[in-house]
Amino acid sequence: MGFFHRNSSDDNPPPPPLAPSDQGFPANDKHQPDPPPPQYPQPHPTSSYASTSQPTAPTYAALHLARSDRIRLIGFPDCVVQPVSAAITAIWPGGIQREEVTEPGIAYEYKLKGNPWYGQGSEAVPSRRLMSHVLSCLSSQGWHLTCAVDLSRKEYDKDTLLFRSGPAVPRRVFSVSFNQGDKTRIIDPPSDAVRDAFVAAVSPGATQVKLRGYPFMTSKGTNVNHARLLACRILGTLDELGWELVGSVDISMGTGGGGDGADLDSWFFANKL
Repeated sequence: MGFFHRNSSDDNPPPPPLAPSDQGFPANDKHQPDPPPPQYPQPHPTSSYASTSQPTAPTYAALHLARSDRIRLIGFPDCVVQPVSAAITAIWPGGIQREEVTEPGIAYEYKLKGNPWYGQGSEAVPSRRLMSHVLSCLSSQGWHLTCAVDLSRKEYDKDTLLFRSGPAVPRRVFSVSFNQGDKTRIIDPPSDAVRDAFVAAVSPGATQVKLRGYPFMTSKGTNVNHARLLACRILGTLDELGWELVGSVDISMGTGGGGDGADLDSWFFANKL
């Protein structure tokens, strides 16, 4: 016996078709088909939709924030290894302790001095500055951040960043972080106008703004709402000045216990294209 049963009602003739007035539009109206979708600009040649006759498979690669002190390139071509190494060396105070191929043809890893992915104390700002420079470097090499994903169930996990190949585009990148349950900070704003607009959007004060209460640790309805409105206000202010959010990334090993970067995402902005 199958899942579907035939009964006596199956032998009954089908009901007559509905009158036009029963189909959701007046009887004296002729239902017009929906208009076709608008025409969009041609996609970039690297897009998998660029040609219907000869589609190009998109190329993706991953950047893994390993342990507390490592950056691992997975699936990137060899040509990005040296530029990323130079970007790390130029901005990370401790530099690179060791770099090596960890899996031939697949993964290349940089071990940094210090612990950037603790994301706390004296390394809280430099770690986000480091990530901004790596994102800028990869964009200039034709690799653009698509999304940040959590692919681990470990307690002290961090996001993995996924990139898509495309045109090489130099972009300035800076970050906004949310800290200690009650602070937000803009790191390396590209101009005084951006810095001032950020501060005005959050609260008059300094580049790091201490907020009232603990909006990032609260469960109170009104505070939850206001914290999210604050996020929207930051996005709108920077968007108006020509800067778009390119990634929201958990780069720290915090577990929400109130440390400087305790398991809150950092936002990375780049100039609009």
